[in-house]
Amino acid sequence: MKPFLYQALVANAASLGVHWIYNHKKLKEIAQKQSLLFLSQDQTFYDNAKPSYYVYPKNKIGDLSVQGQMLTWLYKGLKDNPNFQKHDYELLLIDKFMPGGKYQGYVESYAKKLIISKLSDELKLNLDKQKLDDTHLVGFLPYLATKSLGLSIDKAIELTTLFSINNDYQTYMLMFEQLFIALDKHTIKDAVLKTIKYAPKHELLKFEHISSIDDIDQFIESYAGRACSIDQSVPLVMYILYHAKSYEKALEINAQVGGASSDRALLLATFLSQVYDMPSNWKEKTKKQLNALDYQ
Repeated sequence: MKPFLYQALVANAASLGVHWIYNHKKLKEIAQKQSLLFLSQDQTFYDNAKPSYYVYPKNKIGDLSVQGQMLTWLYKGLKDNPNFQKHDYELLLIDKFMPGGKYQGYVESYAKKLIISKLSDELKLNLDKQKLDDTHLVGFLPYLATKSLGLSIDKAIELTTLFSINNDYQTYMLMFEQLFIALDKHTIKDAVLKTIKYAPKHELLKFEHISSIDDIDQFIESYAGRACSIDQSVPLVMYILYHAKSYEKALEINAQVGGASSDRALLLATFLSQVYDMPSNWKEKTKKQLNALDYQ
């Protein structure tokens, strides 16, 4: 396995300029004139490409999405503390996301629920406990962090249950383990085809059409989606991976289809990095944001 965490974070930053723009026709129109990678978010652009969600108004080129930020925090927490547990993960995020905390920026629903639960306990509000039913890509951050540090998949599964007890996360993590193995021995197309059989049984139909549909929009409309949930995003990531011609081209396509492009890029670049080299000049674009950590 080749190192991948740095490349994943760079890809996350590269895609943030169009993150959560769902007007894929507008994105493709712009992409005919310029790259969609390494843009700063522009409200006028978002307003002209609705449906869209403009939530990073202070974004600068090279910045990470909130999930990218969380991955850096989790990686450092695991690296600094050999006994890091789910409770430590919870405390880490509360420290960042609590009102007045160290993180100033957009907070997603799963993190808001975490803070609500914490405040409810502290203030004895007796609110109903939040259900652990999140399906965002955030559930794979523990896998990316633990895998990059050579830790067990059991640790990743444990940490993922902070937000969700959905068994699909574990199944997909085991599928990713097989994908890493296959990419070491096979072409990227063969590796994807050998791996998709490990997807959750109720999702297999989506993956079986990865190689037979050439039009990505047709695949998205029929078998995947553009949003953050894993039932939409994992099939799309595997589709882009199968059809990838290069590291940069794959991420351009990921940006053009719209939706959760920045967070999908974390996962997509993890596996692209096993096959393709990241453009060397991309490191400079994120150097300021990412040079604080010693990545594996």
